[in-house]
Amino acid sequence: MSISPLKYIIILLVVFSMFSCKNLKKEVSKTSESTKPNIIFIFADDWGFGDLGVYGNKEVVTPNIDKMAAEGTRYTQFHVTSGVCSPSRSSVLTGHFPARHNVHGHFAPHDLNVKRNMPDYLDDSLPLYLPKTMQKAGYKTAHFGKWHLGGGGLPNGDPNAPEPKVYGYDETRVWNGNGPTWKGDQKWPTTRYMDNDTLWVQSSSRVVVDETIDFIKRNKGKQPMFINLWLKDPHTPLWPSEEQRKPFKDFSQNKETYYAVLKDADFHVGRLLNSISEMGLDENTLIIFSSDNGPAAYGPSLEAGSTAGLKGRKVDILQGGVVVPFIVKWKNHVKENKVDSISVLSTVDLLPTFANLAKIELPKDYNIDGENITSILENKTFKRTKPLFWEWRFPKIKTNHWAEGAVRNKDWKLLFNEKISREELYNISKDPFEKNNLAENNKQLVTELKILWKDWKKDLPK
Repeated sequence: MSISPLKYIIILLVVFSMFSCKNLKKEVSKTSESTKPNIIFIFADDWGFGDLGVYGNKEVVTPNIDKMAAEGTRYTQFHVTSGVCSPSRSSVLTGHFPARHNVHGHFAPHDLNVKRNMPDYLDDSLPLYLPKTMQKAGYKTAHFGKWHLGGGGLPNGDPNAPEPKVYGYDETRVWNGNGPTWKGDQKWPTTRYMDNDTLWVQSSSRVVVDETIDFIKRNKGKQPMFINLWLKDPHTPLWPSEEQRKPFKDFSQNKETYYAVLKDADFHVGRLLNSISEMGLDENTLIIFSSDNGPAAYGPSLEAGSTAGLKGRKVDILQGGVVVPFIVKWKNHVKENKVDSISVLSTVDLLPTFANLAKIELPKDYNIDGENITSILENKTFKRTKPLFWEWRFPKIKTNHWAEGAVRNKDWKLLFNEKISREELYNISKDPFEKNNLAENNKQLVTELKILWKDWKKDLPK
């Protein structure tokens, strides 16, 4: 049976269009994937609000992170959800205030966790976590550096805690957590206690940035990448080498030690930023620098760590404990050399924001505590609609640790401890240093904010 020339042409057109559609679908899919930015979240440990030159410190040397701020936007009202490590970090992974999961303090030896009514590790049975969400959105995920959400070697970590990979990471190498780590400055295959490892302490920023750069080189161009790069520095122990100390010999011993550590961490963050630029990934990589809480009130940090005048330090739920640096860089997206002192932001916002950038919907019944703050990446001021809450179950009445609860709603922040009938109310937009307690003249507002906090508390596990 012969085919007429007209029918032959029609058949060719149909076949051609079928292949074209398939190729078009592949191209559209590829284009869609490429519009998802790489995301690198650098989370330092005990790095105070005033521990950067760009936040006003005249003594530290942090040219690389300062340059990152000059090439992006820095924020002055970014909050973590606790004045200590583990609860602050849990909110990044869950999008929840840490008390929802009984994470009230740092994960410690089992007996102390029991005493604090805490588990030995972050609940690994939740319906979603930030890295798992990014995996589902097509991201290659990694966690390099500090974990402190369970595990990390005896005496301080449960050897049975799940490895970070369980929460949604393709690759991990961590400390204060189980799984592959380092010994000195070399890779090590299994969990180990590390705080007595002098070489690792001196090398931690270098080795974790090396790992991050290697991961990026191996995966660039294949799929979008999500990386948590969580530094040790400037958390104790601080044992900088003589070479690292050299630029700060004119300072006191505490400042020499602390500044040497900050400068070393800054240097290696600079290496990462340069590598991203050299690989041509600047325009499709969102980079964020922040810290898990304010500077410590012990060791060299007590003298050298800075809150830039904010009241309180690590452990406190005053501003100096929970307001930290937050710098965002995304070339040709985020405005350069901008300071945003109006947007009120929090670690609970990161999960919904990153999910939005990854173009993935979160389950409506998960009840995220944070908000999608993607508008800041469009250089708009973010107007918060949800309150921020803090709970601290271990107050020390005669110190800045006295508050057992705090709530921030719009411009107002209330701190209180009902056991000692103490209340402090501040208009943070006008008084970020918490100097002028307005509770006495605003009793109705105090009552309203306390009711807000107690209503939130009702939904928490006991």
